[in-house]
Amino acid sequence: MNIQVNKHQLERVVIKWLDKRFGDLTPKKRKDHPNSVFYVNSNNLVMMEYDQENGGVFITYNHIWSKIELLFHLNYDDIQSIMKVWLEEAYKLGGVTPLFFKDGKDSGWKRLTNWGE
Repeated sequence: MNIQVNKHQLERVVIKWLDKRFGDLTPKKRKDHPNSVFYVNSNNLVMMEYDQENGGVFITYNHIWSKIELLFHLNYDDIQSIMKVWLEEAYKLGGVTPLFFKDGKDSGWKRLTNWGE
C-alpha cells in the first residue's frame, strides 16, 4: 500500500507524537544555571534545556531527536522546523532555535539533581 502525505500533514503527525510522549515535561530551574530552564520527565530526566540568554533549546538526541529521525525519516532541517512549531504550541517557547544534544553517559544533564538550589 502506498500512502502519501504532504509536508503539513506529516508535521501534524510528528507534533501529535511529540505531544503524546513529551507534552507533559515539567520546567525546572537551578541557581547554578540561572539562564536555563530544564524540562524534565516524570523520572526527573532532563529532556530539554532552554537557554534564555541565547534562545537555544537543546533537545536530548537519544530520547527525542533520534526517535523522530528513525520513525519519520526526517532530516535535521525538517526536524528543527517541526520542533520550532511544537515548542511554541506545547511550551509557549516562540522564536527559539531547537538544537539536539548528544546525551551520552557523561552528560552534565544526568548529573543535575537538587532542583531549585
